Amino acid sequence: MLSSDLIRMARDRAGLTQEQLAARSGRPRSTIARWESGAREPSLDSLSEVIRAAGLDLAIDLANRDESLAENVRDQLRLTPEERLGRLLPRAEAGKAEHALAAVAQLRTPTILIGPLAAALQGSPQRPRDGAAEIVPADRGRALDELAAMGAEASDDEERFAERDRRWRWLLPDGGAVVVVDRISGSGDFSDLRRDAIGLEPFAHALRVASPRDLLRLADASPRPADRAYRAGLRTLLEVIRESA
Repeated sequence: MLSSDLIRMARDRAGLTQEQLAARSGRPRSTIARWESGAREPSLDSLSEVIRAAGLDLAIDLANRDESLAENVRDQLRLTPEERLGRLLPRAEAGKAEHALAAVAQLRTPTILIGPLAAALQGSPQRPRDGAAEIVPADRGRALDELAAMGAEASDDEERFAERDRRWRWLLPDGGAVVVVDRISGSGDFSDLRRDAIGLEPFAHALRVASPRDLLRLADASPRPADRAYRAGLRTLLEVIRESA
């Protein structure tokens, strides 16, 4: 991962503007902007100081490089989004994922797709847990009403009452599930994710999917170990995308 990604992720996770991060770190806003854009590369000391100014610490570790993960990403990126899911999921689970994505596409409320299914559609080589479509809607209440009108049934999960990462799981009549996420860790809201969201059309459904960098930011900040397990694939996806740009 590049320094520009780390600075942007730290700033977004802290909910800071470039001006606010510049003031906290004692550097000009133009310097923060150049670092985030990749026009200039900060020293390791400067990178650590800026991330610390965002209320975070830069943890550095050495590990053997796994080239097989990068090769898996490159293989995934050669496929269409639906082919990526077909490779990662058994046929039954892929069918449920297709139903879930179709339901999301029918919502009139604008949404951003996040989570493991979004990561797989973008090219991450790690298998999604169950093919559920996790979404951050522009209007949570309206999205819940629309799912109910489709005939979806709300499951009785305690995650609906969590302080952070509140989740409403809806089971669809034709199979699959849509999970409406609120107060998500590592992100402000729908408008935050919308800035860099990418338009995809898996199974001929027009969807807005969170960018790989935002997906990594969310996975990194998640209190759920299952979400953090997807960081390796997302980091490698970002590296491969950078290499091919």
